[in-house]
Amino acid sequence: MVEANIKIIESLKEFLEISSTDPEIRELMTYHQKDFSRQRKLPLEHIAGLIVNMPKRSLSIEIQEFFNSLGKGKQASTKGAFSQQRTKLQPHFFHLWNHWLVRSYYKYYGIKVKRWRGFRLQAVDGSTTYLLNKKEVIDYFGTQDNQHGSTPMARIMQIQDILNDITVWGGIYPIKISEQAIMAKQVSRLYEDSLTLFDRAYPSYTLMYLLLNQETPRHFVMRCKVSFNAEVKQFLQSGKSSKIIELKPSQKAITDIREHGYRITADTTIKVRMIKIKLNSGETEVLLTSLYDEKLFTIADMKYLYGLRWRIETTYNKQKNQQQMEQFSGHRVICIQQDYAAGLLVANLQSIIEKQCTNYLSKINAKRKYQYHINRNISWACLKNEIVKLFLHHHPEKILLQLQLSFQRNIEPLRPGRQYPRITKAKRIHGKYQTFTNYKRAI
Repeated sequence: MVEANIKIIESLKEFLEISSTDPEIRELMTYHQKDFSRQRKLPLEHIAGLIVNMPKRSLSIEIQEFFNSLGKGKQASTKGAFSQQRTKLQPHFFHLWNHWLVRSYYKYYGIKVKRWRGFRLQAVDGSTTYLLNKKEVIDYFGTQDNQHGSTPMARIMQIQDILNDITVWGGIYPIKISEQAIMAKQVSRLYEDSLTLFDRAYPSYTLMYLLLNQETPRHFVMRCKVSFNAEVKQFLQSGKSSKIIELKPSQKAITDIREHGYRITADTTIKVRMIKIKLNSGETEVLLTSLYDEKLFTIADMKYLYGLRWRIETTYNKQKNQQQMEQFSGHRVICIQQDYAAGLLVANLQSIIEKQCTNYLSKINAKRKYQYHINRNISWACLKNEIVKLFLHHHPEKILLQLQLSFQRNIEPLRPGRQYPRITKAKRIHGKYQTFTNYKRAI
């Protein structure tokens, strides 16, 4: 896997070089034609490197350590210069860079990419992130309001390849835009050979119609509420475990679908299979899917598949609690957008470097009682100030191997079945830092 990762890094370096040196491409990544056209202390590649280096502390310290890691400590810029220069770089630069990584991953890993029955298994989910209480930020992203007050927040949406731990796409939006509205516009981003899992916030005639009416239909498995519609209610009362039905649109669905460029009538139907699943808790859930073949895709298969959706939840946990997604390096909207998009790239890099440790972990696990895995919290610290060298040095293979060894030195066991009662503690309201008994920040 080292060989594949070297090719991925070389591809990412090529993207950075083209963006920095080609005037036409650079113009697409910046706001003005002359941005980054002159050689300064902070060219485009240094700005990009600083942002992907996860600057969570004082900017003065982060900038000095960044230049020290490049062997250019005496050439370090001021934090004011960095803050000014970064506003020239559009956030979509990092989204495109991550897209370049994802495309390279599937290309160079080839048959090593994990699939389920030939499908790329993806999960879609949204979350929220707390923001800085600044007027510019609130005006753009909005607030979450309740009886206790207003909190600046943003909406996050991501598509995750859950078998390979790769974030295929992600976006940060104003909080008032719903997850369903965002996803309806992102259907075309789903791969033609994908099977996508959705939780019960997503089922609607509109989304299922859009998925099924692409040039190549996009397959899906969705959990729906037991009160989703009359057909689902009747299905729950029946003795059947699987049933194929034809759904008709409501007037709202007809209007919504027209906004996406399709014209349908009240008689336009879509075919959906309903599946009844009994959970370990005794609760019954209903899944909706486009996998119609009951023999090829059994009820046990569907239960197993939907259980895998939880992995996108653990991805958000990793991003928020280890990668510190909500610790932004600037107070402006563009800084928040840059940090979020750069974070996706770094998370994917961490994931592909972790794959280099597969053989080592297999040997360890063959001799030990528990299955061991990489301590991801520590892996972020290993990446700090090293990740930039992958793109700005000439020999990334040496750095990749060093990072692999650092990852392998920090492993921890997975103890199945461990459960502890959740104890709710009152948080300290004032003060910048909180101490946890079982977790310390690594970056």
